[in-house]
Amino acid sequence: MNYFTKYRILIGAVILLAAINIAILATLGFHHIAVKKDQASSPESQQQGFKIARELDLTAEQNDQFHQLRQSYFLQTKENRIALRQNYELIMEELSTANPDTILLDSLAQQIGKLHVEQQHATIDHFLTLQSMCSEEQYQKLQQHFKRMKNPEFRQRREMMQKNRRYNRANRPDSGNYNQMD
Repeated sequence: MNYFTKYRILIGAVILLAAINIAILATLGFHHIAVKKDQASSPESQQQGFKIARELDLTAEQNDQFHQLRQSYFLQTKENRIALRQNYELIMEELSTANPDTILLDSLAQQIGKLHVEQQHATIDHFLTLQSMCSEEQYQKLQQHFKRMKNPEFRQRREMMQKNRRYNRANRPDSGNYNQMD
C-alpha cells in the first residue's frame, strides 16, 4: 500500500474519532442541562401542595391564597437553594484537591449554616401564614399533617418515593437515559 494512502486513512480515522468524541461530549452536556431543568420544576413539591390543599379541604378563595403563598415561598427561597447547592459543590471540589484549604472549607460550612437558618425562617413564616388562613377544623387537620411529617417513617417513605420518581423520570424512553444503569 502506498505511503500517502496509509497517511490519508490515518488522518481520516483521527478526524472520525474526533467527531465522535465531540458528539459524545455535546450529548453529555445537553443531557446535563436537561437534568438540571427537570430538577428545577419539582413536580413532587406541586403534588405535595395539592395533597395539603386537599387534606385541608380549602375553599376556592383559600386555595388561591394557598397557591400564591406557595409560589411566593418557592420564589423567595430559590436563590437560597441555589446558593446551598453551589456551596456544597465548592466543598466537594475543595475536598478533591491534593491539599484542601481548611479555612475555605470552614467558611463555606458557615455560609451553609447561615443559608439553612434563612431557609428555616422562610419555612416557618410560610407555615405560620398557612395556619392563619385556616379555620379551626382546617387547623386541626394541618396539625395532623405536621405530626405525620415529624414521624421518621413518613420522612423515609417520602424520600424513597421522591428518589424513585427521579429514577423513573430519568429512565423514561424519552429521557435519553432509557435502559442505562446508574
